[in-house]
Amino acid sequence: MKVLHCPTDTGGNPWGLSRAERALGIQSDVMVRRGDSSRYPYDVDLQLRSGTWPARGYRIAKFLTHAIREYDVFHFNWGMTILDYWHWDINYLELPLLKKLGKRIVMTFQGCDARMKTWSREHFATSACQECDVAWCTEGLDRIRMKRIKKIFTYADHVFALNPDLLHVLPGAEFLPYASVDPNEWKPSVSRKDQQPNGMRPVRILHLPTNRAIKGTRYVEQACGRLSDEGMPIELQVVEGVPHARMKGIIEQADLVVDQLLIGWYGALAVEAMALGKPVLCYLREEDLKRFVPFHEEIPVVRTTKETLADDIRALIADSGKMKHLGLAGQQFVRNHHDPLKIAQRTIRAYQPVA
Repeated sequence: MKVLHCPTDTGGNPWGLSRAERALGIQSDVMVRRGDSSRYPYDVDLQLRSGTWPARGYRIAKFLTHAIREYDVFHFNWGMTILDYWHWDINYLELPLLKKLGKRIVMTFQGCDARMKTWSREHFATSACQECDVAWCTEGLDRIRMKRIKKIFTYADHVFALNPDLLHVLPGAEFLPYASVDPNEWKPSVSRKDQQPNGMRPVRILHLPTNRAIKGTRYVEQACGRLSDEGMPIELQVVEGVPHARMKGIIEQADLVVDQLLIGWYGALAVEAMALGKPVLCYLREEDLKRFVPFHEEIPVVRTTKETLADDIRALIADSGKMKHLGLAGQQFVRNHHDPLKIAQRTIRAYQPVA
């Protein structure tokens, strides 16, 4: 069996799955249409940021011809395929051919590729869509998303979603945990607080937004500003736009991590932080967890909201025993539920033809 993950490596999830599938004996490669600032690894980059339109078209056609000959399974990510152009509403052009040729088609949705802005605003009291500042994310784009989702379910043999809230608009999809963190590579580190005598330095709170509005960054800044005004010795570090290769070192220097405050689920950053033994605070939408996440009772994350974040940070810092417990529990949780080898066993099953 030969598997192609494409056409993005959003969040490093395709790469983590691909390497785990290789470890399980499957030939598995990652292709991206164009690398991005995160610089997650890949096997092939079509470099579609450069060159003329004819040159780009030639590279796509050449690769797709090769891929059809080479691969049995096409595992698409971020709700996209190779011949897919959102803004022109030209979608999934290669799927009919792949289906006709008997290729297995798997799609993973990862966030705003399926998240409906209008639906989310109507159904969730707190959501990223309530505060989204992306001008082109409109009701019109929601209609395009709905059309795309319908087409995917027409052709795909299996559909995964990495965020529980997406399952409200992806009936028949399967929840899949993040596979981007190898617990054998992300080892726990000693906290900065343990490296220096008590009282020598402030507690470092880390927040790493990819999009400030969607992640709720202003609420993190407000909460930490309030605590600083009260005289609490804290230091907020907001990190943006750095290559993923630097993330491990940055997280290692933190005492605790504040992840997403609006989406209702934790991101890959939280998994990385837990793997390194860092306590994590995040907003988790309870109704989604109970409905869609089998391990929801085991998640060792301080469940906070944008309104209670300052109080929850204060209480956590005051309880060193809880800080230590969360760090240890997070490491075990990642091994139990985010080990790419365990997740790859599920994707490999999805790649198998139904008898």
